[in-house]
Amino acid sequence: MSVDQAEILEGIRERINSVKIRLQEQNDENLQLRQKTEDLQQEVQQKQSKIDELEHKNQQLMLAKSIMADSEDSHDARIRINRIVREIDKCIALLNR
Repeated sequence: MSVDQAEILEGIRERINSVKIRLQEQNDENLQLRQKTEDLQQEVQQKQSKIDELEHKNQQLMLAKSIMADSEDSHDARIRINRIVREIDKCIALLNR
């Protein structure tokens, strides 16, 4: 093997090692990003659960407020109660299927 061929071969080996190192770095970064994505998805789910819970509490508070309100607001209370009853009826209908 001539000197030129040995140099070319050594250059190829260095490039291959460099590519291997960069591949490993990219794989490590990819793994970190996937973990971060999973963490963020879990956080989004937790926040969505909290939003749902707060919306439910808000509806309950609005209902309680409208029930306690004066006669002028009793119409709004009846509308809200009717809406809740309809939602309950829908849920019962879905359960009966």
